Amino acid sequence: MGIVGTWKLTLETPFGVQTPSLRINADGTGGLISPIGEAPLNDLQVTEDTAEFTAHVPTPMGNFAIGFSVKADGDTLAGTFTSPLGATAFSGAREA
Repeated sequence: MGIVGTWKLTLETPFGVQTPSLRINADGTGGLISPIGEAPLNDLQVTEDTAEFTAHVPTPMGNFAIGFSVKADGDTLAGTFTSPLGATAFSGAREA
């Protein structure tokens, strides 16, 4: 199936566990969706089962550019996100 689709992510952050959705479209666009809103994916590079991108994520301390590197394996996703606090592993599951 590849990485195109919608994924529910589970990220451990200094603000607690966050569960945004990640949408990667076949046309090379996408977004990171949370209750606060949607952050477009910037510099999105997609292969069959991997993606790398940045997103300007709103936090209680302001917007931060967060880098993501993800790999799909069937209906699961694993990767890292890099913030000003360093790199952290995360996981995800396909929603659609």
